[in-house]
Amino acid sequence: MRILIIGSEGFIGSHCVHYFLEKGDIITGLDLFSAPSRDYDYVKVSRLSPEFEEIFRQKDFDAVINTAGNGNVSYSMTHPLNDFESNCLDTIRILDAIRNNQPACKYIHLSSAAVYGNPASLPIKEEHTPGPVSPYGWNKHISEQICKQYTSIYNVQIAVLRPFSVYGAGLKKQLFWDLYQKYRSASANTSIELFGTGMESRDFIYVTDVVRAIECIISDGPLNGEVYNIACGHETTIKDAIHCFWKAYGEQPAYYFNGKQRAGDPLNWRADISRLINIGFKTSVSMQEGMEKLTSWIKKNYS
Repeated sequence: MRILIIGSEGFIGSHCVHYFLEKGDIITGLDLFSAPSRDYDYVKVSRLSPEFEEIFRQKDFDAVINTAGNGNVSYSMTHPLNDFESNCLDTIRILDAIRNNQPACKYIHLSSAAVYGNPASLPIKEEHTPGPVSPYGWNKHISEQICKQYTSIYNVQIAVLRPFSVYGAGLKKQLFWDLYQKYRSASANTSIELFGTGMESRDFIYVTDVVRAIECIISDGPLNGEVYNIACGHETTIKDAIHCFWKAYGEQPAYYFNGKQRAGDPLNWRADISRLINIGFKTSVSMQEGMEKLTSWIKKNYS
């Protein structure tokens, strides 16, 4: 299969590159970096005018996986315009390049569970009414509407994925990386300060399971604009997740929750993943195994 991975040097994108190359697929990657982190067919694009039309005129693809865009909620709160450009404007540029040049190409769009905001009930189904609480969530919601437009009007084959709390080796932001950075910088006998109460919850999924879900959707999904929750279907409190992280890391530093809620962060998440299961997907990495993989990567590269 000939696959174009947009955002190929990012967290999820780089794992996609590794996985599909290992399978023997023909991979082309696009990103903003001058050079790729490994040897594969890579094209550097410009932030202001990415050359999507030219790429689609030059090469044929069976599928496009769009893992690009800003993925930082806090950044979107202070830079909403930049977030819109990376999460919405690039989406329509890509889809229009597909429409104009390769209308039979499948398009996998990574949105986010941030479109749900604070749901009224759990588990969250794909039909749940969106209620974003950050510019990031709103812009991901807008990008989904663009996908619906290109499916319903132009018949582009599209699936929209809403990943919940993705973690794993290579992610240098969000909860576990921030926790490790605070641990590294804390002075002796100092407790690490964490936001919230610890009873907030997330539905964590290891990054390689996300890639396997993408593969499953490309192979067996109808790609008629449907939406998939990408998660494990289990609710884990932040307190328990942090305990699991330190257990895998082999340390027990002192920390406390300050009770303050960060703007843009939802309170509780647990996904209904029935739709994903119905096309053959099963999670393969437990929370414990995932934490062991994550902490092993941190120790190898940063300890």
